[in-house]
Amino acid sequence: MKKYYLLLALLCLLTALGCASAPVKPQQLTTDEETFTKGMAQFRLGNYIEAIPIFEGLREKFPMSPYAVLAELRLGECHYHKDEFIEAAHFFDNFRRLHPSNPQVAYSIYMRGMCAYQQILSNDRDQTFAEESVEQFQQLYELFPQSPYTGKGLLRLAEAKRQLAGREIFIGNFYMKKKDYAGAIERYNRALKRYPNQVKSDELLLLIGKATICSGDERRGKKILEFMVKKYPDSIQVSDAKAVIENPSKAFPKKKPLLQFVD
Repeated sequence: MKKYYLLLALLCLLTALGCASAPVKPQQLTTDEETFTKGMAQFRLGNYIEAIPIFEGLREKFPMSPYAVLAELRLGECHYHKDEFIEAAHFFDNFRRLHPSNPQVAYSIYMRGMCAYQQILSNDRDQTFAEESVEQFQQLYELFPQSPYTGKGLLRLAEAKRQLAGREIFIGNFYMKKKDYAGAIERYNRALKRYPNQVKSDELLLLIGKATICSGDERRGKKILEFMVKKYPDSIQVSDAKAVIENPSKAFPKKKPLLQFVD
């Protein structure tokens, strides 16, 4: 009987030791707030690859949580910081579409504009992204003029417009070289009318006047140059304009490349 009790006591002792030495499982994050906090910890450290699945899991597990709404913005930012601008634009567009009354809509529009802005190419290439960024920043200004992001958006808007103006002038210069004077005039005029604050008007008028003379309309070309001289008497282009007025043959392009007259 004593052996039986000793054996039973030994078994209880071994069981207790086994329980004590078993590893304690870490407590799983179960709430939306805890999950969001974990994601933000990774986000602030710049660990965007680790943060993305956490925010995605939050949206799937707690779709009705206010933290899920914030997670959508953070996902857009994660992709933005990874230079994945197409994916980022998707999240910012979705945020605006799904939560039109959210206070962060202005921010989502600004970031959507930045996604396009970051992809703008040189002015000898397609300017679709410049056009997209102008559209987004213009909407930001019109819908949220007092937003803390509107000031920065207006700066980007001006830069994107300057890029588009440069594109028009670049094409105009190309047409001048090809002696397509009508095409050049159209492009120069478009730059002057659409982007008056992003170009040097005196220099563009000089180009338009020269192109008009080259096209065969010497009388109209001279009038444009005379208007330029009168409106911008202190311009460094005045001497060139006067020389062409006196001798219209100087309007024809020289072999050296034309400059892009953009601020």
